[in-house]
Amino acid sequence: MSGEILGDRLALSVIDQGIGIPREEQPRIFEKFYRVGRSETEGRRGSGVGLALVRHVAEAHGGRVTVKSRPGQGSRFTLWLPLAGRGG
Repeated sequence: MSGEILGDRLALSVIDQGIGIPREEQPRIFEKFYRVGRSETEGRRGSGVGLALVRHVAEAHGGRVTVKSRPGQGSRFTLWLPLAGRGG
C-alpha cells in the first residue's frame, strides 16, 4: 500500500500481482455482485460486494476509487479522498 497527497486529494493505492482484469470488465467491477467471469476466478470464494462497498464509502466521503489493470500483470486500485480544509 502506498499513499501520497496530490493537490487537494489523498491517493491511497493497493497493488497486487494477481491475474489482472480485462479492460472491458473494469467499469463493472465496482457494481454490486459483479465478478469477473474467467476460468481463473471459478471456484474462488467471494460475493462480489467488496469493491462496490469501497466505491460507496469513497463516494460518501466525497472521493472515488479507480483501477488500472492488465491481464497477467496485476492491478492497482487507488482510493482518492479529499483532504479536510483544502476545498476537496
